[in-house]
Amino acid sequence: MITSMEIRSQHFSKTVRGLKEEEVRNFLAQVAQDYEKMFAENAILREQIQKLEFEISKYRKMEETMNNSLILAQQTAEDLKQNARREAALMLGESKQKIAEMLNIYQDVIKRLNVYSAELKAQLGGQMEMLDKSQKRFEELAGFFYGKDLKEILESLEAVKMEVV
Repeated sequence: MITSMEIRSQHFSKTVRGLKEEEVRNFLAQVAQDYEKMFAENAILREQIQKLEFEISKYRKMEETMNNSLILAQQTAEDLKQNARREAALMLGESKQKIAEMLNIYQDVIKRLNVYSAELKAQLGGQMEMLDKSQKRFEELAGFFYGKDLKEILESLEAVKMEVV
């Protein structure tokens, strides 16, 4: 790339019918000045581009970090959901098992109560039979003690008693 110094120091060979040297120098000076301006602007623009590329790089890194954070958060949320589902399934299974155990215990208790009830009925039946027999015996004895024969015997005994006196 040609520099403004090279433009300014450029010398041309002279010819017989050459151009006016002063006009050429003025033109070259103007071109060199414009070239310096463009070169300075170009340097400024390159610096701005470099800064913007640095900013873009920084924002891309931030975007990548945020995307990674979002992905991590989504994975964490999914893991939490799966863990919660597993825990709920485990709790449900344990609850079902405990309910089944409790029902088995209740069934056992009911069976035992039925056996106890049957035994108690049998004992009470035996007791009732004995009570009925005792009642019949009491009625027989009551019939004996409250019957006519006993009254006559008692009257006879009273009569005998009086005679002894």
